[in-house]
Amino acid sequence: MPGIKLTRQLAYAASQDAANWAMRSAGRKAWSEEDYNVAVSEFNRLWPLCKHGVDREDCAFCPAE
Repeated sequence: MPGIKLTRQLAYAASQDAANWAMRSAGRKAWSEEDYNVAVSEFNRLWPLCKHGVDREDCAFCPAE
């Protein structure tokens, strides 16, 4: 059975889950700036951009380097 393929949508959903967990564990009912930063950090960890700041598949420069 093949494994789960990480997509941008899954990385985004996982980052929202991480921020929601941080929010709830702190006893909040809405995201704070800290929760937003958790979401951004988790998304960037799961879906890093190339050195040109775009998705690796969409970069016109990386394949040529």
